[in-house]
Amino acid sequence: MSNAVNKLPGILVTGASGFIGRHFVLAVSEKFRLFCIARRSQKEVGIPFRSNIHWLQADITKWKDLLNVYEYIQYHGNVDYVLHLAGYYDFTLQENPVYEQVNVIATRYLLELSNMMKVKRFIFSSSVAACNFPPEGSTVTEESPADGDFPYACSKRRAEMLIKEYSESFPCSIVRLAAVYSDWCEYPMLYMLLKYWLSKNKFMSRIVAGHGESAIPYIHIRDLIKLFLRVIDISDILPQLGVYIAGPNGSVSHNELFKTATRYYYGHDVRSFRIPKFLVRMGFYVLSFSGWMIGKEMLEKPWMAEYIDKKLDIDASATYTALGWKPTPRYHILRRLLFLTEKMTSQPKDWVYRNEINLYRPAYRKSTRIYDLLIRLREPIIQNIVQEVNTSANARQFPNYLTMDRELLTWHIMLNYQIIAATVRNRERYIVPAFAQEVARRRHAEGFPVKEVKALMTLTGKTMEAFLLKRPELKDSKQRVDDYIVLTAQFAADEFEDAYEILESQPKDQTVSIETIESLTSSENIKQIVEKLEDIGANMFSFQPKGEVLFKKYGALIKLNTPNEYNFRK
Repeated sequence: MSNAVNKLPGILVTGASGFIGRHFVLAVSEKFRLFCIARRSQKEVGIPFRSNIHWLQADITKWKDLLNVYEYIQYHGNVDYVLHLAGYYDFTLQENPVYEQVNVIATRYLLELSNMMKVKRFIFSSSVAACNFPPEGSTVTEESPADGDFPYACSKRRAEMLIKEYSESFPCSIVRLAAVYSDWCEYPMLYMLLKYWLSKNKFMSRIVAGHGESAIPYIHIRDLIKLFLRVIDISDILPQLGVYIAGPNGSVSHNELFKTATRYYYGHDVRSFRIPKFLVRMGFYVLSFSGWMIGKEMLEKPWMAEYIDKKLDIDASATYTALGWKPTPRYHILRRLLFLTEKMTSQPKDWVYRNEINLYRPAYRKSTRIYDLLIRLREPIIQNIVQEVNTSANARQFPNYLTMDRELLTWHIMLNYQIIAATVRNRERYIVPAFAQEVARRRHAEGFPVKEVKALMTLTGKTMEAFLLKRPELKDSKQRVDDYIVLTAQFAADEFEDAYEILESQPKDQTVSIETIESLTSSENIKQIVEKLEDIGANMFSFQPKGEVLFKKYGALIKLNTPNEYNFRK
């Protein structure tokens, strides 16, 4: 990494694959060293690969994962700030243990991590939705308590209480967000409204619930990013703990949204049909039931009728004064609807894709469940494969592997296992070819036939699949497991064969010798293979794990040191 990059301030960003996180990373990618924690891979999210962007696929609800993140960040120069954007929300309004795990426990872990890293400031994204709707004529301010009584609000309140506690040790800022949207919309409730109002259905396109006075504040993603950057820029003069509101004063009603959006879209004023609250509630029940009948979850929920004609007005004047920041007039939702309707009209497929992908994203994807099981079952699965290789029935299939000592054989199987597990986590197989080429070079120089190398990979995949399919949580998931595990093993086996063909077509003086292989055991090549298989993620190419490298006949056995245990504050 260049000296110029090393001098950039560092930020740890959680939720980097989410809507806000992705926009933030793209906007500031040239200004900071970014350590991005995400569930999805960097390629999947569409973040460019740069030397100052470190993509760490870690589970923030697991302290062990965050300890690995800590080790990695310390090796790469530490961070100055933490921007905690990750959070969980669904539209059921029902209790869900994920609220506690993601919004509370993970926040506590990240606060502890920030304390260990001695950060200059911890910035937490809360929401004005965590506050109750104020009485008519009143507003939500920075002094308002997070007193909402539904599960999401309760979890945010508990997280804010933790932040206040930790602010005694390091500076913290709580930013309560208005409804965040972009020129592509990407805010589910607004998308739902525009989907109906700008549709070809002559009846549905004119419906406005209640008196049309339902109102909340909105903030454009670009204004929000400016606010975050402002907090960072003046961090040294901000108080030890501050609560800020990200949004323009007041709120915007459904009547205002309808009038503006339909005029931009149709080119003339459209008269709305106002539906009484009790009929809207009945309609939500019908939609929910019809969705249940066809097996599709609907965004519209009966509880939403309770908020018809309620206003969530805000007064963020204290934030404007404290930060020297204000929302940009041209990014006000009523002006920006012109851009939204233009995107919807000119690029309808992209519009639908960008919005629909965020509507029903599960708390935990199937690939995440499979990966978690692979990590938990890693030791028994690998030991089973080792025993299978050592059976007399397989002596002819694995003659070279049987000459290894048991510890080294376990290491080779671990490599195969971890490459498959990494592709499950990332839902990408792009690291397989490089892995297969490196392994093929070593095995070819050592005299292994390609048939034996392929057989070990195939056995690894089939054993992993067999163990997974015994798990009750993966019932009826055979096709998914087969796609993630067996097909990846087959892909790697085919790559081995391709690599062998190239190696065997080369003149003998160009073929890598066993002596050369042994001299490469501490090289960048072997290091990259190990790094790609680290549990934090598959894009940590510059990480040098701390540990002893033992030189063996068949390569390098790297023993990683066990991370130190850290105690939470009492």
